[in-house]
Order: sequence, then structure tokens, then C-alpha cells
Amino acid sequence: MEIIDTVLAQITEHQGTGSSVLLAQALASACSRHYTVSLLDASVKLDRNSMNLFCRLAAISKEPDYSNSAQDKALRRLRDLGFIDIDEHNDHLDILDGDYE
Repeated sequence: MEIIDTVLAQITEHQGTGSSVLLAQALASACSRHYTVSLLDASVKLDRNSMNLFCRLAAISKEPDYSNSAQDKALRRLRDLGFIDIDEHNDHLDILDGDYE
């Protein structure tokens, strides 16, 4: 999916920044209901371009190339990049807390 590829490229290029952590949380949330993201943080911390990506993620099922398998791959990529981790006791992925002040 184009939106997933765009977000992954941005968070990879700017890994460690507050906006990347927030976009990673938004991507995880767009791919699985097990994740949440703060709308207030998005409003305060994202620039116009990142907010546009955030809004597209919020409506990911409306994307013309919507794909559940792409969402699964995105979650695996977020794990590989260190943005989310597997909770072995609950057998699901958890977002790693990042300091993104």
C-alpha cells in the first residue's frame, strides 16, 4: 500500500524523532485494533505533511490499494524497526514507549 510505504519510509529516515514515533503508533493503530494513538499528541506534534499522513492512516480502509496483508507486513516492519514489540504472555504486539518530547 502506498500510504504504508510512505509512512515507513518517513519513520525510517527520521527514526528517533517524536513525529516518527507518533506516526509509527498511528500506523500500528491503522493496522490493528490492539494499538492506540493520542489525537492530542498528533495535533500538537505533527507538521502539516505528517498530519496528512496521519489522517490518511485514520481512513486506511478507504485507500484504493487497501490490503490486509500489507497491514500485517507493516506490523512486522514496525517490529523490525523497534517501534513495537511482541508481548510473549499475551501473544500480541505492544507499542514501545518512546520519549518524543
